[in-house]
Amino acid sequence: MSGNSDKAFLLLFGGIFGGVGLLLLSLAIYFFYDTIQAQKSAFRVKGTVVEMQRSRGSKGGSVYTPVVEFQLNNQTVQIYGSVASNPPAFDKGEVVDVIVNLNNPQESRIDSFMENWFGALILGFMGSIFSAVGGGIFYQGMKSWKR
Repeated sequence: MSGNSDKAFLLLFGGIFGGVGLLLLSLAIYFFYDTIQAQKSAFRVKGTVVEMQRSRGSKGGSVYTPVVEFQLNNQTVQIYGSVASNPPAFDKGEVVDVIVNLNNPQESRIDSFMENWFGALILGFMGSIFSAVGGGIFYQGMKSWKR
C-alpha cells in the first residue's frame, strides 16, 4: 500500500468505526430517554412471576426469562421480561412491580434495574468504545494526511 492509501484507509476505517459508535450512543440515549419517560408517566401495578421460561443461551447453557401476570381492568395480562439470565433474576411466585402501558398492556415491563437500564447501558458502553477507537484512528489518519 502506498502512503496515501494507508491514510485513506485510516480515515475510512476510523470514520466507519466512529460512525457505528455514534449510532450505538444515539440508540443508548433513545432507550435512556424512553425509560425516563415511561418512569415519569408510569401507571404501576403489582404482578406475579408465574414462570421462569427456560431457553438455550448463546454458549449452550440455559437462561431464564421471567413471565409475569398482572390484573388490569379485571383481565389477566401476561408479559415476558426482556432480559434473560442465569441464574434466574426472579423466583416463581415473586411479586414484582410492573410499569403498565395503558395503550398497549402487552408492552408493559417489569420495573427492575436490568429490565429498565441494562440495554441502554450496554449500548452506551459499546458506543463509547467504538467512538473512542474510531475517533482515535480517524484522528491519526487526519494527522498523517497533513504531512
